[in-house]
Amino acid sequence: MTRMCCSIVVLMFSVACSGDDDAMSPDAGPVDGALVGQDAAVSDGGSTDPDAAVTDAAVTGTLAEDYPGDLGMGNDPAVVWFEDFEEGSLAAIAGRYDQVRDNGGWELTSDTPNGSGSSLALHATMGTAVDLFKQLPNHDEWWVRWYVNYEAGVTWHHNGMWIGGTNPSTTWPSPNAGIQPNGDDRFSIAIEPMGSSGRFDFYNYWMGMRSWEDPPSTYWGNTLVHQNDFTADGGTWVCLEMHVRVNSDPSSGAGAVLEVWKNDVLVQRFDENGPLGYWIRDKFCPAGADGSECTDYPAPATQILDLQLRNTTALQLNHFWPQNYDADGTLIFDQMVVATRRVGCMR
Repeated sequence: MTRMCCSIVVLMFSVACSGDDDAMSPDAGPVDGALVGQDAAVSDGGSTDPDAAVTDAAVTGTLAEDYPGDLGMGNDPAVVWFEDFEEGSLAAIAGRYDQVRDNGGWELTSDTPNGSGSSLALHATMGTAVDLFKQLPNHDEWWVRWYVNYEAGVTWHHNGMWIGGTNPSTTWPSPNAGIQPNGDDRFSIAIEPMGSSGRFDFYNYWMGMRSWEDPPSTYWGNTLVHQNDFTADGGTWVCLEMHVRVNSDPSSGAGAVLEVWKNDVLVQRFDENGPLGYWIRDKFCPAGADGSECTDYPAPATQILDLQLRNTTALQLNHFWPQNYDADGTLIFDQMVVATRRVGCMR
C-alpha cells in the first residue's frame, strides 16, 4: 500500500497491557502519563470547514447525503462525535481524547478515502496496543460510521472499532477481559477482522453472552455474523457502520437493535424478532451464516439472539474506542462519526 506520511509529533505513553484476549486487563484504570484531553466538550473539532453552519436541509436518509464529502457534518445536531484528523498534528488530535496510547505507532498520512473532503488520516503502525478513547454523553441509540484500510496478508487480533457503555461512565477503557458483564456494569460492541482470514465480525460482551467453555467459566467476546464475504479487503478503504439501540425494557431484550453495514450494504440485523439461528459455544450462527465454524456443526435454527444488553436504564452507550491492539500489520482510520441518526458512506 503506498503511503505518503506527514511529519509527526511522537507521543510516548507508559502502558500496562494485558496478555489476555482483550486490550486491557480486568482491573484496568487510568494510564499513568497518558495525554488526557483537557476540553471535555463534545464538538466537531475536526471538520475541514469548522465555520460551516448547520444546514437547514430536510433530514434525508443519511447524514452523508446532507453533507457531501462529510464537509460540515461535525456541526450537525445529530452528531455526537466527529473525527477526520484534520487537526494537523498528533498532539492536537490527542488533546481531544480522554486517553491515548501510542507507543510510537501513530502518524498522519495523506492516504485518505476517495471522495473524502479531508487531506489527512491516522495511520496506526503496530507497537504494543495503540488506541484512542473518548468518554461521551449517555445515549440509548447510536450509529457509528468509520472508514478503515487494513494492510493485506495480516493476522488480526482486536484491530477495529469498539463502542459501548459503562456504569458509571469512565474516561478510560475497562473491558474486563474474559468476564461476563452483570447487566448493570458494562457492555461493548465491536467490529473487527478475525485472524488471518480478514473476515469481519462482531466481538461483543453483554449480560446474555455465552462462554466457549462447558461448563462456562471464561467469557471472550461473542461473534454473531459468520459470513465469508464480509471481509476487510486488504489494501482497500472500506466504509463500515454499526447501529446499536439498547433494550428499552430492562427485564428483557425488547426494543434492542444491532446492525452492521459495509459500503452502505446491510450485512446483518438483529432485533427482538430475529433472525433465527443457533449457538455453538460462544458463536451465534444466524440464517445466512456460511462460515465453516457454523456449517460444520449445523443445528436447528430455532433461537433468537437475546439482546438484553442491560438490566438497568442507568447503563447506556457512552464511549468510543478505535484501536489497533495486537497484530504485525498496519491500518488507517478516517472519517469517524458517532451520531443519533444513520450516517451512511460519503457522497
